[in-house]
Amino acid sequence: MSIPDPYLPPPSQPWGRWVTTTLRNYLAKRQEFDTATYNAIKQLNVSTYQPMRGVLWNQDGDTITITTAGEYVPMNMAGTVDTATTFNMEVTGAPNVTGWKNNTNQARTVIMLASYDGKCGNNHAMGLKLALNGVPIDATECRSFAGGGGQVGKTFTHWIQRMEPDDEVTMWAANIDTTDDLEVERLKFIATAIP
Repeated sequence: MSIPDPYLPPPSQPWGRWVTTTLRNYLAKRQEFDTATYNAIKQLNVSTYQPMRGVLWNQDGDTITITTAGEYVPMNMAGTVDTATTFNMEVTGAPNVTGWKNNTNQARTVIMLASYDGKCGNNHAMGLKLALNGVPIDATECRSFAGGGGQVGKTFTHWIQRMEPDDEVTMWAANIDTTDDLEVERLKFIATAIP
């Protein structure tokens, strides 16, 4: 907004100039304040972490082909996303759809909880690991046993992982003892960012 120069009779010109100068100064200060406020809010928005969480589950089960005993392979089991809970994360794509991707522009530290119920032959051990961008994280390995009568066992792991933008964390599984395929009955993968 601009203030026009006053067109007042000569005796009133000093007063008119004072009024217009004061208004110009006021508007300049106001614009300065608005710009500073905008920049401060922008910085706050950039530095404030966005919420991030995901819930993925599968209750239908699937079979994971095992070719080498003790070798971890991508689970690649499609699951259902709880859309009411999931925010700022998306399910990973091929070659392993059993995972979470950071689809924000912020690096975040994320707590991961992953489990599956399955079996791979009587009294055989089965394993679970998480992988970052397709590289298994050995420290996340957990194992369990299926029962001698073909009962299902539960394998569970948890981890805290720094995720850069577009990073993916996925579930990998193994039959530790033999090459029997892994029959998974259900799985869950929950992720939530630390504030």
